[in-house]
Amino acid sequence: MQSFIDTVAKVNGAVNGVVWGIPMLVLIIGTGIFMSVRTGFFQITRIKTWANETFLAIFKKKSVTKTNEKKAITQFQALSTALAATIGTGNIAGVATAVCIGGPGAVFWMWLSALFGMMTSFSENVLGIYFRKKNEHGEWSGGAMYYLEEGLKDKKGLRRIAKPLSVMFAIFCVLASFGIGNMAQSNSISSAMQSNFNIPTVVTGVVLAIIAALVVLGGIKRIAKVTEKLVPFMAIFYIVGCLIIFVMNFRHIPYVFSSIFKSAFSFSAVAGGVGGYIIKRAVTMGFKRGVFSNEAGLGSSVMVNCASDVKEPVIQGMWGIFEVFFDTIIVCTLTAFVILSSPANSVSFEEALSNVSTQPQYFTINYTDGGTNLIDSDINPKYIVASDDAAEGTYTEYSAKTVYGQEFSVKILNSDTASGENDFTFANVMELKGIQAKDVNGNHLTDENGDPIIDSIEINEVNGVPLVTYAFSQRLGSVSGKILAVAILLFAFSTTLGWSFYGTKALEYLLGTKATIVYKIIFVLFIIVGCTMKLGLAWDISDTFNGLMALPNLIGVLSLSGIVVAITKNYIHRRIKKDDMNALPMISAYSDIHEEQHEKLKAEYSKENNS
Repeated sequence: MQSFIDTVAKVNGAVNGVVWGIPMLVLIIGTGIFMSVRTGFFQITRIKTWANETFLAIFKKKSVTKTNEKKAITQFQALSTALAATIGTGNIAGVATAVCIGGPGAVFWMWLSALFGMMTSFSENVLGIYFRKKNEHGEWSGGAMYYLEEGLKDKKGLRRIAKPLSVMFAIFCVLASFGIGNMAQSNSISSAMQSNFNIPTVVTGVVLAIIAALVVLGGIKRIAKVTEKLVPFMAIFYIVGCLIIFVMNFRHIPYVFSSIFKSAFSFSAVAGGVGGYIIKRAVTMGFKRGVFSNEAGLGSSVMVNCASDVKEPVIQGMWGIFEVFFDTIIVCTLTAFVILSSPANSVSFEEALSNVSTQPQYFTINYTDGGTNLIDSDINPKYIVASDDAAEGTYTEYSAKTVYGQEFSVKILNSDTASGENDFTFANVMELKGIQAKDVNGNHLTDENGDPIIDSIEINEVNGVPLVTYAFSQRLGSVSGKILAVAILLFAFSTTLGWSFYGTKALEYLLGTKATIVYKIIFVLFIIVGCTMKLGLAWDISDTFNGLMALPNLIGVLSLSGIVVAITKNYIHRRIKKDDMNALPMISAYSDIHEEQHEKLKAEYSKENNS
């Protein structure tokens, strides 16, 4: 059985390396560039338009926050549910990882990926609204599976793959919803609750499952009602927290911006050639973080955007632009700014060695009396404990002393032995912890006073949530861990709610509406599984399925780009330039839906003109 699991893990690792590797990133970013060019860089040239029709419209137009349609949700509810699914723990842990591995320059490339990702998201939403249908309950059903099947079936050379691609996308989406959209999120919550509030994982799982059941089983209307209240609250909570830290670190603001641009284009030679990897790491990690976070190109958020009561495809496309902007340019950037503006106020490595215990402690890699930055603009070789058989001359021996009065020696590899990418980090802190000795039977040893006998140390990289917690703790102290635990709870649970809808619509496409109630029940139960079990391989496989959603989706977006351009030009001439007011709007691919929506649209515009 173990050999089978190892084989599955190996195959999945290979597929995942391709799915989330450079070729796929190039395809995703390339699609964004292609759609930006074809639409005349709509996200830049029409920034005033999409800002007025999205974020600003929330405060100015009642039609954005209210709807008379019983089977649809408002534009704001669609935005909230989409953001609920995209804003997750990756906005905290993922950004920290990107900066540690890719340096401050990763933030610049993250911005660039978001800039082009805006038009990928725009295109997905335009196609989603144009090809959406109504199910047997009168609810809107749309997404990549619909524009793949309906849009490609009339394309010469693509007819035969239209249905297979749409089915593949739906299957990948259902499978991904249980991992990335469920168990990975619930596990993050249970871990945070246990470590910060000592709440047992099973208790967290049961409580989350009950709350999720009350929401998920109520369908999109109930999910939307919850997310339209939850998302603004969690966003404000996290944004305010980040801004407080950033303002308190105002002296470091010049360093934040200079390090981002310096590191983004740094070709400096480090450690005999490793510097050649630096810009590659910055670009790769920045692009990955942007794509992972806002999901532009994956075709996921289209499903909930299609449930909106919007009539014009371009309007919902503009909400897609705003979603990417808010998720990456706002939330991810604030996380990065908190980390980059924070100091590394830890002890030196030598001082840490003089007070070793079984409790972890932080030390600064480039220690100076005047303090240093938490993230360096230049890459640092990590402190790595040498193996027992390390060759003479490759390590330096240090004397270590425990808080219990014990002494032992530690061998640390010399910095000039660092050669691989994993031997370096841009972070300026690492974690050191003493390892308690064991006897031949594996039992921990203690001295005559009952204190643990420590005979070695463990040094770990500080990354992800611990790094963000460290940055917050520099200003807020020990309460920072609890603040981030609450943020993780809100971010992760909202992601679970959003993905429950994605999986529901994907299964509806495959098996019909009757099968969705079974899916919802299983989905809720898997929350408990995610909270209480270690399912690393299951998450990795789900991550692969999440990435596999991009391939059929991008084939659809690129193949149907002409329709996106035509719909966009039609809207620009009618509603922005107003030089062709009599042109028939491009609303739907289906005549009956087009006529129905056109009548509603005329009523809306008539009411708007008379107000």
